[in-house]
Amino acid sequence: MAYSRVTRTAFGRDALEYAAGHGTGHNQNEQRNVYVGYVNLLPGIDPADQMEVYWNRARKNHKTQVLRIVQSFSTKELNPQDENDILTANLIGQEFAQKYYPDRQAVVFTQIDGKSGLVHNHVIVSDTDMISSKGCEKEQYHFPKVKEWTNAVAGQYFELDSGVQQVEDKTTQTERHKREIGEYVWKDDLKERITSAMASAESEQEWMQNLVRTGVNIEVHDSKKRGRYYTYELVDTSQFPAGKKVPQNLKSRSYKLGTLYDSDHVQEFFKEKEAELELERKRHGSRADADASSSVTEKSKPQASGFEKASQESDTAAAAAAVQMQRKREKEEEKQRLKEEVRKKMEARHAREQAEREEALRRKEEQRRREEEQIENRKPSQTIPSVRTIRGEDGSIRIEGVGKRKAQFHNPDGSVDLTMELQLKADEERRRRNAKREKDIGILQTDGCRLLDEVRDINQLRSRTGKKGKKGSSRRQITGREVADRIDRSVQWQERKKNDRGFGE
Repeated sequence: MAYSRVTRTAFGRDALEYAAGHGTGHNQNEQRNVYVGYVNLLPGIDPADQMEVYWNRARKNHKTQVLRIVQSFSTKELNPQDENDILTANLIGQEFAQKYYPDRQAVVFTQIDGKSGLVHNHVIVSDTDMISSKGCEKEQYHFPKVKEWTNAVAGQYFELDSGVQQVEDKTTQTERHKREIGEYVWKDDLKERITSAMASAESEQEWMQNLVRTGVNIEVHDSKKRGRYYTYELVDTSQFPAGKKVPQNLKSRSYKLGTLYDSDHVQEFFKEKEAELELERKRHGSRADADASSSVTEKSKPQASGFEKASQESDTAAAAAAVQMQRKREKEEEKQRLKEEVRKKMEARHAREQAEREEALRRKEEQRRREEEQIENRKPSQTIPSVRTIRGEDGSIRIEGVGKRKAQFHNPDGSVDLTMELQLKADEERRRRNAKREKDIGILQTDGCRLLDEVRDINQLRSRTGKKGKKGSSRRQITGREVADRIDRSVQWQERKKNDRGFGE
């Protein structure tokens, strides 16, 4: 299965610049990106500038700009030395982005410059939808889903590597790096002691005893998941460089070192060794009889001439060469077949994309033609000046135009009926003014009720205190009738003021 990883970042331009790279690639490769594919982007223009147009349309609290997705393929899936396989990886990345991130911009950088040298894609997907300006859904940056989608697309191009094959000698990238620079690797020391103890032993029990003598402790475990396995511990730390700190944990389980150091392989090794020893013992026991019988048969059996021996050897060599040539032809045929499949898929994809572009152009042209027809068939709308009425000081009414609005009344000949339009406008103005007046009266009445409550509270306070005025008499209490008269006078004054300005009832 293809390895995949997904992360998000708010710095889209930096992510694109890092993936594009400048100069040589990792491990001093001459070229960093072998292929670069674009989805919903124009080649030759900075992808960050094109994506930024849609980033600016997103909401202010939308911080994520791009998704960074890594798709890596094993050597059994795609060969880093084959140009067609590298192109296939780029096509997988583009199809992945188009299918599972629709209406989003993406760039696919295909590289082989990593430490492992495997074919891998850096897919940079814009988090902003080009239509809705929304971010990606949760499953679009959820690792299990991204892994599932990657395998679904890659499985259409080749058979996925399940990764269940056993590795004889497992090593990590850190261990390989230490070997390259000549540093001491304690696991390599442990493996060497295990293999040397196996070579000098004839049984599993003797091998375990040899391990203890060479400075390695061993424990045997049995579990339902792993079955029988060993735990090795390097006790002798004399090989560590002087001054270097010795790790506290120098233990490692057999299945983490590789199948060469697991229980099944060790037991199989000693079974084969025991069978070889048994066969050797039988061979030594019957050697005397074989020597006696061979001396008799050699006298009676004619020896083959040198010419016959040479011819036999040449026939054997010719047969081996023929087998090698046949295998080579089969490999070449398989390679050509895979190349042809990739070529056909590319042609089919290009044809599909061309058809989609033509369909989009056709729809666009049809939409433009429909719009032109609508413009031609559209009748010019008849508008009339929007008017307002103003009452003069002498009581006369003056009508003024304040804008334009669409006419609602027409004469039989198609012209605008100005009389009905002016009457409609006058009715609208009267309804508007009456509604505003009723609202103002309601406010005054509400204020009057509030004022009555305040007067009642004041009168109660005055009656409780019993204070007298300057002349010695009690303060006169305010009556509710006086408040009501004041409200009525205020309402009448407001009505008279509004009637002077415009229409009234």
